[in-house]
Amino acid sequence: MNPPKRRRLCLEDGNNVASGTTGQLTAAELSARRLRRRLVIAAVFAVSLILIVLNANARGNVPSGTTVEGVSIGGLSAEQATSVLTKKLAPRIKKDITLTADGREVTVDAQKAGLALDAESTVSKATSLTGTGNVFSRLFGKGGAIEPVYKVNQSALDRSIAKISKKLNRGVVDGGLAFSGTTVEAIEPEAGKGVSAESVTSALLATALAKNRKHEISLEDIQPALSSQQVQEALNSLGQTVVSGPISLEVSVPGTDESAGINKTVTLPIRRLSPFLSTAVVDKKIQIAVNANALIKNLQKDLAGLQEPARDATFRISNGKPVILPSRDGQQVNAQALGGAVARALSSDEDRVADVGLTTQPAAFTTEDAKKLGVVEKISTFTQPFPYAPYRYQNIGQAAKRVNKTLLKPGDVFSLNSIAKERTPENGYTTGFVIKSGRLQEDLGGGVSTMATATWHAAFFAGLERIEQRAHSFYISRYQPGLEATVAWGTLDLKFRNDSPNGVFVTAVRGRNFVRVTMWGTKRYDIEADSGPRTNPKPYATVTDTSATCTPQDGVSGFKIVVTRVFKLNGKEVKREPLTTTYNPAADITCKKPKPTPAPTPTTTAKPTVKPTPKPTG
Repeated sequence: MNPPKRRRLCLEDGNNVASGTTGQLTAAELSARRLRRRLVIAAVFAVSLILIVLNANARGNVPSGTTVEGVSIGGLSAEQATSVLTKKLAPRIKKDITLTADGREVTVDAQKAGLALDAESTVSKATSLTGTGNVFSRLFGKGGAIEPVYKVNQSALDRSIAKISKKLNRGVVDGGLAFSGTTVEAIEPEAGKGVSAESVTSALLATALAKNRKHEISLEDIQPALSSQQVQEALNSLGQTVVSGPISLEVSVPGTDESAGINKTVTLPIRRLSPFLSTAVVDKKIQIAVNANALIKNLQKDLAGLQEPARDATFRISNGKPVILPSRDGQQVNAQALGGAVARALSSDEDRVADVGLTTQPAAFTTEDAKKLGVVEKISTFTQPFPYAPYRYQNIGQAAKRVNKTLLKPGDVFSLNSIAKERTPENGYTTGFVIKSGRLQEDLGGGVSTMATATWHAAFFAGLERIEQRAHSFYISRYQPGLEATVAWGTLDLKFRNDSPNGVFVTAVRGRNFVRVTMWGTKRYDIEADSGPRTNPKPYATVTDTSATCTPQDGVSGFKIVVTRVFKLNGKEVKREPLTTTYNPAADITCKKPKPTPAPTPTTTAKPTVKPTPKPTG
């Protein structure tokens, strides 16, 4: 066997030449081969560089196709994905969810149940699914649907689960004690159908951020937490201790440099306490539970002179300028502390004293908060006259009293119906005339629209954002056309938003025949009202009404008008807001009593002719 021929290169004069031996490369072939090798090396280097760059860019990115409760975050950076979830998904948790079980349902606030979206952890979970794979999985991998990660307040969740279970469970009685007067009875335990803590938790997690706000939970066989023997033992020990006698409530107010401390003792017999007592099962044991919020209301007279409610900062008008009325922290008996102290005292054979102190109740809106609002000057005012009538005087006065001293923080929405309340006798309103179906009729709250008109005028010239405002259905001559407002409970409201960066303080005063509304804050614009002509006139009809409920009214023609709100800053117009109002014609109604129906003419019945009886002859 001949050995394989080898390729050999000879160098002559510095040039590569073929030796002429079979299998040897020519110089041209060698050059081409080296070029190909270089191109391959360059291509590999380029591809590697591209992959390195793409890998660096893709590292930490969310895989393509990733969604969280229908919100797409695929291909985004972690920061971008977190922002998208926070913006689009987090608001869902504010909407109530409904849990149902075999026909029963309960509405749950997921936030109060202790759940909150953890957007960062959710995104981290999504990116980690392909984070350990190769570059291609990170670049081109499909993430799919990812379940959200929650921040959980476990104590709030446990409380919510207990409330949900109580409403959905059927026939389940854990057992306990019932108090009435000076006696105590056993509540025997019973098995039943209900929902487990695990199933409720799963339902909450599955629904808190979902578009579908309803979730069905399957009922399970639920055994009571206690046995009958355990309940009887608690009745004979804890139950008898609770009803054995009164307890003493001792409230201590520490002294200061300016005043001495106060100690007050209130004796509370079991008969007074029993309406506020129940039991709870904790770690398989019965414990006394106290409805502390209800009890503290019952004790208000006993605590008189000890407690002082907190007072929020507000404003008052002095010499034509707004000044701050400072906030003040309060001193209150803490309801939770009271409940715990009373429960411990009732559960004791010897130390039957509930000792509580006062806790500071900080003002919700402080003086410093008020200073930041910039309520420093009058920004608008309007006085609306009205013909005096007792019903107008009363109803406008009630509405003005409620509107007066309203404080709108930046972004707050003013709602006249919410502030003035429903027009009922209980809220201080009486019967007057209102417009219904284009006619004057008697109803509760007549005249409140005068308050609405004055308030809208003030808001209009304060430059506040119009949300809901409707004029009367037909024109009333004492109002400026196109610049008035009406309200009706449940159907029409006056709403505007404080869209300024400062606060707006509203004052209202009613006189015998006028109501004045003023708004205070920081003036932003000079506002002008540019009223256009009355167009599209429509004549009114003439009606004669003979009904018993007729109310006469003058006829008013209908028309259309455009009033433009002109905003000026430093004398220059910055924007215009046209407001179009169309008034319907109102019929001219004359009331007449119906003509009495004439009495029917009695008919005469002819008397029958009586023939004489013939006398017998003969």
